[in-house]
Amino acid sequence: MDDPGSSLGYGYFTLIFWIVAAVILILLLIKKIIYPQSVPDKIGVFTATPVLCIVFITVMLSFKDNVGSEWCFTKSNYRYKVITYNYSEPLAVKRVEYYRSADTINSKGTLMDELWIKGSIWIYLSRVGDTVKKVTYKNDIEIK
Repeated sequence: MDDPGSSLGYGYFTLIFWIVAAVILILLLIKKIIYPQSVPDKIGVFTATPVLCIVFITVMLSFKDNVGSEWCFTKSNYRYKVITYNYSEPLAVKRVEYYRSADTINSKGTLMDELWIKGSIWIYLSRVGDTVKKVTYKNDIEIK
């Protein structure tokens, strides 16, 4: 189970199950084998389809930040990480965040633990690319 693609089968199974269940449910409704009369019955038929789950996933993804790029570099014996978040449109940058490793790099060129603290200037941009706000951090503390 170390293969990252091994969980893909669950996604396919769920998708196929929903399609088959929706087709069977539609056939049962069309042939009048089942006929929901009360409000709870109609709610049950609606929630038996993947519509509710698709709406839920869409709403949840609309609040998720889209990472456009993430890269690291070494400077003055510290690791630095730059993360760029995008709006839903391609190449529309939402904000740029800068982090510095809390620990210095050891003699092997690695970090003991991956603890990142906020550093430098975080830049927030509008959808058209104008700077909305800049926030300066030093050692994980916002500087006013």
